[in-house]
Amino acid sequence: MKAYVAFLGCKVNQYETELIIEQLERAGIVVSPQPINVDVCVVNTCMVTTEAERQSRQVLRKLKRLNPKAVVIAVGCYAHLNPKSLADCGADIVLGNAEKTKLTEYINNWFETRKPITFVSEPDYQIDQPVKNFLAERVRAYVKVEDGCYEFCTYCVVPIARGRKIRSKDKESVLQEVRNLVASGYKEIVITGVNLGKYGQDTGTNLAELIEYILNNVNDVFRIRLSSINVQDVSNDLVNLFKYRDKLCPHLHIPVQSGSNRILKSMNRKYTVEQAVSLFERLRSVDPDFSITTDIIVGFPGETIGDFERTLALISEVKFARVHAFKYSERPGTPASKMPQKVPSEEKDRRMKLLKELADKTAMEYRAASVGKIRTVLVEMSKNGVSHGYDEYYVRHELVSMKPGSLTKVVIRKPNGVGVVSQVVDLERNMAQ
Repeated sequence: MKAYVAFLGCKVNQYETELIIEQLERAGIVVSPQPINVDVCVVNTCMVTTEAERQSRQVLRKLKRLNPKAVVIAVGCYAHLNPKSLADCGADIVLGNAEKTKLTEYINNWFETRKPITFVSEPDYQIDQPVKNFLAERVRAYVKVEDGCYEFCTYCVVPIARGRKIRSKDKESVLQEVRNLVASGYKEIVITGVNLGKYGQDTGTNLAELIEYILNNVNDVFRIRLSSINVQDVSNDLVNLFKYRDKLCPHLHIPVQSGSNRILKSMNRKYTVEQAVSLFERLRSVDPDFSITTDIIVGFPGETIGDFERTLALISEVKFARVHAFKYSERPGTPASKMPQKVPSEEKDRRMKLLKELADKTAMEYRAASVGKIRTVLVEMSKNGVSHGYDEYYVRHELVSMKPGSLTKVVIRKPNGVGVVSQVVDLERNMAQ
């Protein structure tokens, strides 16, 4: 039996997709890299925006069309919002997040009965399964350490799909998972969670303690990167770790969402612009080149031109290394969906264009400021004599062909459209590795 597995959305979904792949392989089902001529199709869905929903439905329809005799399975977050919609797109089995751990049982049941299945339970399940390997990533591995969110931002449906209780893996389990992945050759470990900064609230620890514990107990050549974390959750202890630990990448993705305190309050974000800027200044006092990437929502209900201009001013001030901008997407049942003063679609488009132009400019300035500096690149792929990879600051490099999976010292020569062009330091020694 052969299966094809696809995922949409966040790093947590990517991590859980690897768990699904391992589960299928343990059951004797061969996972194919091609979406044709398979018996089972699994789509790990996303519903954080209307676009993510649309893409989830599109993938399901495509897989059903390519494999009319296969069982098509939709799992994950979208199922918590609208399971019928997934069934209408051709999914024979629709399952929630908790059901991912028993996927093969549902597959066996379907082949026995050929009857459609929809089962979406409450998402407050414990997280304890480790990933042993990553098919989607050859040099980088993700470790999910937390699930659940109780922030209730007014635009967000994540707590519906991921649960309102914080659930954290214990430190020993995380440590063992990291050790195994590093021993398998992964040079970068990305620590991720639905609300990563809340790690340990349920177990009497915190994220800074976890990271320090890993760094003190894994001695191999590797580095850690943290995934998205909120302003209010970056503690002084966590900031201090960046001072002394060369294995902790000096990069954080901190979603600021708006440069207007009025809009942040309307979003039910738990910080002010001033608090965010203060945090950014603390991080760059540790390392002047500290890489800060962010998310911005454009056109939130009630966002005036003045509010939007404050967001532009924040981008100019902080000089984010990268900005992920999203047009506000109405999510059913959220408080924001009932708010008046909706921003017209054409005005959202206008603001997005202005924001993207400024974000591209400041990102280029950030990269240009690194010319002449030494960085460590994790080489991800090589083709036609050219390699690509990301450095510790999450800047993409183009360099002479090197072995994928190697951590290579380079000097930055110039910025290009999406990253920088670099020269390998001590090329002869690197080629001998």
